[in-house]
Amino acid sequence: MQLVKYEGLGNKFLVAIADTVPEESSELALKFCDPENGFDADGLIFGTPSTSSGIDIHMTLFNADGSPAEISGNGIRCLAQEIFSKTEETSLQILTGSGVRNVNLDNLNGEVAKISVDMGTVRDGPDLPLLDFLNHDSIEIIQAATADIGNPHVVIEVETLEGVDVAGAGPHIESLWQPVGINVHFLKAESRTAFSMLTWERGAGVTAACGTGASACAYVANGWGLIEESSEALMAGGVAQVQLANGKVLLTGESIRVTEFEVPDHG
Repeated sequence: MQLVKYEGLGNKFLVAIADTVPEESSELALKFCDPENGFDADGLIFGTPSTSSGIDIHMTLFNADGSPAEISGNGIRCLAQEIFSKTEETSLQILTGSGVRNVNLDNLNGEVAKISVDMGTVRDGPDLPLLDFLNHDSIEIIQAATADIGNPHVVIEVETLEGVDVAGAGPHIESLWQPVGINVHFLKAESRTAFSMLTWERGAGVTAACGTGASACAYVANGWGLIEESSEALMAGGVAQVQLANGKVLLTGESIRVTEFEVPDHG
């Protein structure tokens, strides 16, 4: 089996194009994503043939801890780049755990691609507890809201991102939604067209970027009146462009093909 390592705005993924998703996929994700004994990634993505008409490929994602995930905005771009780099296609319909996503290639230059994903409709997320429960010593909360874009998110506007202990506050806040969990984002609007964010991802921990999170943050921040419909999400791993229109989100960003590995075929 060939694994191709990609980076999407600092998110690291291992992509495998396969005939089927291996039965032991959770164990493989734990093994291959391990930074010490594996290949150091946030998730393992399998791209498999689709039997549905009009669907180009099926995306199955496992987090670094072996848990399944519905979708990743950065991960789906990495999977798409692998396909775009081997075909003449410039548009794909990818079936994910949260539905079909339309993916378009804006530019492919060597190992670097710029890809846009129609992330679909954003809905209100799970119930929000009182702000007192969300609090943590390292943050000063202004307001908070949840959103669902195929996976659940809580967006927390804070006075400042300086000093935020993401590794401490993230799991504390996520625990309020157990056993399902939630992705946690700390947000600060920098202007009407840009916001900064820090992320604790369900199943992966502290990450340098989160595509679905950037989409959820833009939707929530726009609803709060902080930013315009077109904005930039400033993350540790890089910048993504987010466009809101008619309740849907278009996410655009770069992905990079890093290297590839050959591993024993696990069937």
